[in-house]
Amino acid sequence: MSQEPATTERKADTGPLPPLPTAPGAPPNRRRAKRWPWVAGGVALALAAMALVLLRPPDPMADPAAVETVRGFIAAVESRDATKMLSYVEPTVAKRQIGPEVRTYVEYIEEIRFDSARYELLTSDGERAQVRLTATMRYTVDLGEERRSGERPVDATYQLRKVEGTWYLSGVTLPAT
Repeated sequence: MSQEPATTERKADTGPLPPLPTAPGAPPNRRRAKRWPWVAGGVALALAAMALVLLRPPDPMADPAAVETVRGFIAAVESRDATKMLSYVEPTVAKRQIGPEVRTYVEYIEEIRFDSARYELLTSDGERAQVRLTATMRYTVDLGEERRSGERPVDATYQLRKVEGTWYLSGVTLPAT
């Protein structure tokens, strides 16, 4: 057997060893583990609040459309426009029946105004509503041989019904005289 000679050379130093990786079963950082349920709970709570706001049906008492229908009807009365007045009436057979009478009565009116008109939504379930009108009506009518003028307080409650997304007048209640 042959023997190799011993060398006197030494290898260069490569520096300190890098740290060993953590063992696969080591526990995770406890600070992060404790925050996760709070973050997930906060996100879930925010999503639930958004769903409640976005999916909640609108409050029918906050919808001004029924009141605007009555306002439009009164504006049509003031302008003595029978066609426009009838456009606010619920589309039924009764509407066709009263149409000629409304047109005849409008011809007698020379002037009509509703001063200090106040509209109030009394009830609404989204399909049916009641709107109260209080005002002072000033009028002049020409009855052929006689012409009359005057003013009267008005306190009327209009019943409305929603048909295919639009509010229509379905009736009116006047106070007992």
